[in-house]
This record gives sequence, structure tokens and C-alpha cells, in this order.
Amino acid sequence: IMKLSRRLMLSRSLHLLIGSFFVPLSTSFATGRAKHLSKSLDLIHRVLSRPLDIGISHVDSCISLKKVDMENHEGFKDYISSLATVFNAHHHGEDDILFPTFEKKIKNADFSMLKKQHKELHPLMVQITTKVDVDNPSLYQYEEIRNLLKEIKDLWIKHRDNEEQIVELEMEPEMSLAEQIELNNKLSKHGQSMSEPANLVLPFLIYNLEGAERDEFTNDMPWILKKFIVPIVWKSKWEKMRPFLLT
Repeated sequence: IMKLSRRLMLSRSLHLLIGSFFVPLSTSFATGRAKHLSKSLDLIHRVLSRPLDIGISHVDSCISLKKVDMENHEGFKDYISSLATVFNAHHHGEDDILFPTFEKKIKNADFSMLKKQHKELHPLMVQITTKVDVDNPSLYQYEEIRNLLKEIKDLWIKHRDNEEQIVELEMEPEMSLAEQIELNNKLSKHGQSMSEPANLVLPFLIYNLEGAERDEFTNDMPWILKKFIVPIVWKSKWEKMRPFLLT
């Protein structure tokens, strides 16, 4: 029973985190109409942006040396797979919950551009996950991975900037604190089906941020999860990703 309870606690904590991509993990600083949506969106966008730069840099290094870094390939696979998982959870939350919520609230709201960008990005994420999921990749395959990463990054930067502007200028002013909390609950439930494997996804989320940003992102996580379970109990699961993380 104790073992089951621990698993349930960890699962619920991770679901809360992934389901809270658009609102703050803590409401301790939530007053009035502060910029909760845009602040939290900025954090998760940083989590998603950094791996693209790190991935391109890693593959460029291999190509420059004319040799695939097989010592770190398994970790690279986990890193890119975790990126795809978080990427998909983030955008599904927008498509299924966030956009419909504001389409009801704002007359003539138009999120067609953002939705179109999602549809362009997601097949590329599927492709790169497939490309990297091989045991003995060739240098040519790494060149294909680099090209995909660069294509994703170009589209992502445009999408990220468009989205942040729309959220801050059009969405955020229309939502009260109570409505943000309600939206948070919906996003949290939605994230439950898209949060595995926890022992890779959660370290990926935490360790692609550092300093004050990491502290803010993990503010409401149970101490035992962020200070014991992730860095110690789960270390053997995610340690292969360590060369790509901020640890």
C-alpha cells in the first residue's frame, strides 16, 4: 500500500506540473490581474527552446568530428524523446483546452495561425523521434537529425513569438484569477495522459531551467520529489541525459 501511495503521489505531482504549463505552479504571488499566463508560458517555452539549441550543437559537434558520439547516444535519444513528450503535452493542452476557452470568451477570437503552426510542427517532432531512435546511427542519419532540428527550431521560434504576444496582449487581460485557477484544473487533468515516463520527463523539465527560473517552476512541487526522488531515487533512470541538462 505504501509503495502504491508513493507512486500515486509522484504521478499526481507530475500531472499537476505538466497540466500547469500556462498558469503559475504557485498562487502565492497571484494577485489581481498579474501576468500569470505569460509568465508561465515564458518558462515552459524556455524548457522547449533550450533542447533545440543543445541538440543542434551536439549533432554539429559529431558532424565536425566525423564521428557519432555513441557514448552519449542513448542519453541523446532520451533527451529528444522527452522533448517530444513535453512538446506534445504543451500543444495538446492549447488545442484542446486553452484555445477553446478563449474562443468562448473573446468574440471573433482567431487562433487559426497558432493551430496551423502546431500542425506543421508536430509531424516534424514525430520524424525526429523516429530518426534518433536507433541503436547504431550513421553520420548521415545524424545529418538528417540536424536538418530536422533546424527546421523545427525555425518554425518554433516564429510560433513561440506569435503565441507569447497573443497570450500577453489578447488572452491574459480577459482572465480573472478565479478563471485562471479553473483553467489550471482543466489543464492538470488533461496532462495526466501525457506525462510518462515520469522518471525522464520530470528531470527534463526541471533541469532545462536553472537558478531563479527553476525555483519558480518547481515552487509547488513536494520537497521530497524535487530534492530526493528526482535527483537521487530516479538518478539512474535519467543520468544518461545528464550531458545535455543543467545539473
